[in-house]
Amino acid sequence: MKAILVATIGTRDLMFQISSGEWYNIGDDQMQDGEIIGEQAEVLADLSFSQTSFRDLTHHFYQGMEHYRSRIQPVIIGKLITDQFQQFERVYLIGTDQADGISQRKKDTVFACELIKNWVLHHYNIPTEIITLGTNGENPSNFEQMFRWWQTVWRDRIKPQTEQPILLCLKGCVAQTAEAGRISGLSAYGDLIQFFDFIQNTEINRKGIPSDYIGPILGTNYLWDRTQQQALKLLDRYDYAGAYDVLKPYLQQDTAGFGAIPIWLKAGTAWNRGEFQTFLQLAKSTLSSSEQRQGQQWWWMAYEQAQLAVIRLAQENTTEAMLHSFRAVEGLIWTWIDAHIASHTNYPPQRYPQLLSSICNVYPALHAKFVDQRTQASLTSINLNGYIQQSLIEAAFPTTTASLDYQNFWSQDNRNLRNTFSHRLGGIAQRDLFAAWGQDIQNSSAWQTRILNCLNLITGQSMKSLTQASLFMQIHPKLKTAISDYYPPNP
Repeated sequence: MKAILVATIGTRDLMFQISSGEWYNIGDDQMQDGEIIGEQAEVLADLSFSQTSFRDLTHHFYQGMEHYRSRIQPVIIGKLITDQFQQFERVYLIGTDQADGISQRKKDTVFACELIKNWVLHHYNIPTEIITLGTNGENPSNFEQMFRWWQTVWRDRIKPQTEQPILLCLKGCVAQTAEAGRISGLSAYGDLIQFFDFIQNTEINRKGIPSDYIGPILGTNYLWDRTQQQALKLLDRYDYAGAYDVLKPYLQQDTAGFGAIPIWLKAGTAWNRGEFQTFLQLAKSTLSSSEQRQGQQWWWMAYEQAQLAVIRLAQENTTEAMLHSFRAVEGLIWTWIDAHIASHTNYPPQRYPQLLSSICNVYPALHAKFVDQRTQASLTSINLNGYIQQSLIEAAFPTTTASLDYQNFWSQDNRNLRNTFSHRLGGIAQRDLFAAWGQDIQNSSAWQTRILNCLNLITGQSMKSLTQASLFMQIHPKLKTAISDYYPPNP
């Protein structure tokens, strides 16, 4: 979508070529002892004019447009329009047009706007509209009035399309008008607003070359504090996708300055969806060597899944907390099976996974499971359901038999609770989540400890907490610190 350009026009925005071929600023009216000694004096002398106001001088040029067109050009926004005219759908020029009796009327820029409009249309044929300020008594030096005026202009005159880029040039106006334009624009359109600034260079201007410009520049110094706090609050809720969307305009403008922040946000988004392998690939380059080694272990995802359950509880999403917490242990068991006894399993299409009788050579205690209770015939395979998994894990890890944590995990009563809660419409109360892990679980700390103990017994690790065990939870505080410490560079 093409952009719109909104530019305030001041008294220093126009250059005029005098008879010698040099170009002088029409509005440079520096005074000394009541006489103009600035560049405007050269313009007046070339025209054989006595002293006159900027408004009257630009009105004279406007009336003689056909005669003067080739000798007048915009010195501030001229190069920007020349370089990027193909990107502009429309140009809005803001100029003052104040009533008789107002002391600053003599510096009104309404006719300067007309001259620039004519230049834009003549050279680039971009639709251009002039919006006058002061016609209804507004004071350009009154911030409150200007803020209300800008709000009305954005709403009723400029009316950008949805998602349309807005290029804002506020060089040609008093500080109060410029500030009101920045704040009102940013408040209404946020990152759709891009600013341009300009560097005066008298030497090249005298040769008829417009000033260079800086930009596009986001309103970083105005919106960053608010954006930063918004991003940090989203991270407090572990909303990495939301934080990325909030920071995206800044990430695009300062890719180097943000360092690993974009990678961590994308990794966090994948992690939050349970896409742990994608998370690892994204974050790998920022992990320590020991963390990278952990990511190569067969069990590492189980701790991430468990931590995701903790996050869901923090987000008051108890239903998903229930799902992820049991999935962490159940998934770990399946992962252990695939990593350690894959040769004794079979995954027939469209059927339940099978445990082969050859497993009895590894764990003789499982022989009884391969006997048909009705016929006493030996079985070559059995369904690898939850009860068989329990027998398998107890054979492989005898310490789980005496573990209070696993006793509650395997408990038929608790299994029934999990099944009831999982299939019931509506939410799951926090107390129900805890009860599904055992009647002795009364709070989040005890709940996390039970999950952690279940994982540690099978992985053989001695993790002290789920947070410590999660690779992403090592990145999360670094991400928050990096965003807290970042500040946009000066343009």
